[in-house]
Amino acid sequence: MTASTHRGRPIDRGKDQAILRAARRLLKHEGPQALTMERVAQAAGVSKVTLYRRYPNRQALLEAVVALDASRVFRALLRPAATSADVRAQLEAFVVDLAGLLCGPDHRRYIQALGELPRAGLDVARIWRQGPARAHSMLVQFLQGAQVAGHLRCEDVEQAAELLLGMAVGLDLVRSLYRVPLARQRLAVRRAHATRVVEVFWHRYALGSEASGAAGAPSNAARAV
Repeated sequence: MTASTHRGRPIDRGKDQAILRAARRLLKHEGPQALTMERVAQAAGVSKVTLYRRYPNRQALLEAVVALDASRVFRALLRPAATSADVRAQLEAFVVDLAGLLCGPDHRRYIQALGELPRAGLDVARIWRQGPARAHSMLVQFLQGAQVAGHLRCEDVEQAAELLLGMAVGLDLVRSLYRVPLARQRLAVRRAHATRVVEVFWHRYALGSEASGAAGAPSNAARAV
């Protein structure tokens, strides 16, 4: 069925955005216990009927918030890379976006609230699948495409993706848990970090001649620092 054949008024995307913003604010400032359907509807300025029409329960609502954050992280990986330089540039953009998410106050509060989710009646495993697992899957797909195109040689693509994610995250995830200042608050610092991470990854997984040739040429992200 196409959109033109649906009966009734079209979905108001502005309300969707208002709902997700309200849910994120409540999670950030008050934790998952505050994420009730009534509170979210009130904060978003919509009726509970409107809210339930989109999200049947708060589990679905929180999953939507996490999925939205994840999509912002892997947006640089959505198009196939035409050249080796594109692979590097897109990986660096991915690392910059990931580091930016980790440095944001919303994510810090979310990390600190993870232990509260089961007590709030929320399924942590399903939230994991919408967030970190989804980002890892998108990175795996991107690396597989780069390998098929002849830009990379990964014996184990999933392991390569996990290695890149580990270097990208660094200690900032642990810093969030301990509530100490994060290392990459400034965009220029995140870009420099992304350049270093992808440089190490590139020397490990790029095809021989490309790795040595690319090492001497600054990437787009490096030039932007």
